[in-house]
This record gives sequence, C-alpha cells and structure tokens, in this order.
Amino acid sequence: MSSVTDPGRESGTQALDRALAVLLAFRRDTPERKVSDVSRELGLHKSTASRLFRALADAGFLQRNEETGAYRLGVTVFDLGARFLAGLDMHAIARPLLHQLAEEQGESVNLAIRDGLDAISIDLVTGSHSLQLVSRLGRRIPLWCSAAGKTLLIDMDDDQVRELLADAAWTRLTRRTITDIDVFLADLAGVRERGWALNDEESEDGLRVVGAPVRDRLGAVTASISVSGPIFRLDSQQRVATLAAAAVRTADELSRQLGHGVGQIWGS
Repeated sequence: MSSVTDPGRESGTQALDRALAVLLAFRRDTPERKVSDVSRELGLHKSTASRLFRALADAGFLQRNEETGAYRLGVTVFDLGARFLAGLDMHAIARPLLHQLAEEQGESVNLAIRDGLDAISIDLVTGSHSLQLVSRLGRRIPLWCSAAGKTLLIDMDDDQVRELLADAAWTRLTRRTITDIDVFLADLAGVRERGWALNDEESEDGLRVVGAPVRDRLGAVTASISVSGPIFRLDSQQRVATLAAAAVRTADELSRQLGHGVGQIWGS
C-alpha cells in the first residue's frame, strides 16, 4: 500500500480498505500489534493508523492492552465468526454425527470445506484415546496432501484438477507428500473408485487419515468428514478400512440430512 502524506479525511471506500488492511495485519503468529508497526507495514501515516485503530476498537473489532499499548482482535471478530458458523446449517446438523463417530471409533473426527487450494477445518471432535491429533479449528492443509482435500476433489475430472492445481506450490511436508500432478491424479483415481480418501503420512509423519465426501441437496460435494489417528493404531488395512467405512456412513448420513437424495425420492 502506498505511503500516505495527508492524514486528513479519506473517502469512505479508502477508509474501509485501510480498516480491512489493519484487521488482516493481525495474524496467527502476530496476534498483538502496535500502531507504529502496522502503520509502517501498510505504509500509512501514523495519525491515520491511530484513527483507524481507535475506530475499530470503539466498534469492538480491536481490543487495546492498556499495559503495553498494543492491540489484539476484539470480541466483535469472534462474534462474526460465530455468526458465520451459525449460518452454516451443515455445521449444526453435523455436530452430533461427528461426536457419535468420534465416540464409536475413539479417534479424532474433522469436518472440512474447500477454500482455494486448501482444506480448512470448520469443526473438530477429539477422540477418546489418550494420544490424539493436535489440531485446531481453521487449520488449513493443502488439497494434495490431505484426506479431506482429496475427498473434496472427488467429483472433478483430471482436466479440472490440473487447472485448479496449476499454481499449487506442491510443498513437501513429509517424505510421503505427493509433489507431482500425475502421481496425484493416479492417487485421486483410486479415491474416486473407493469413494473415500487416504492420507498416509503425507501431511504429518506418523499420522494416517481417512476422508469421505459430504454432498448437498443437489449432489455436489460440499464438505468432507475425516477420521485421523496415529499410525500405530491405524496399523493394518483392516483398521483403515473400518474407519473409512465409518466415515462414509457418517458422511452419507450428513448428506441425507442436508437433503441429498430427496430429489430422487420425489422424482424432482
């Protein structure tokens, strides 16, 4: 963003753009920021940045640490996120199904959607075993090295996948991460044939994950349900197959509750 020499009044659009830039300057690795640091980063005059910080704090988007003078994201941001999740009927419907699956299998269960080239977690239920996957809501994993990501691509043909992943970084996260589009497409062919996906230590050493697609009323893949556990518990094809079948059953039930199949029943 270009440097600002006139700290006077701004147009509404310019002020909104700058306020959004300020909010986006708060990242997971920098949860608390000072006005001076953000003003330098964004190329804003300090008085302009100060005015934006005060306005955002007054609206609850930022909260000031009175001891350090730095700011962090405020409760209004959390409230907006909660409203987003509340607006997802899928999220509310899925919650008891995720809990049931985690209780039955003892492993952690995740609900994810696609955002660009990533699968992003929107719900997570921890299993009952003592050693569990350490994850978090909002965690992003590249499509090409996650069971959720592969599942979310299950209905795309090879040309569509090539186009989507044309600009992918293909970052190697472990020795088993797939970093070649042709190898990935061969793996995805198996996912389509089975109806579920496997992440075999491709995103994290010692971790196996199975994923199954969730479909909306029109039959489009809208989310993924995955089950994850350490490789010493998912140490046989039988155990992996058992978890995959459970994930598919749960995903199918969630799909049914979202209206998938209703059209076939009513002939519409």
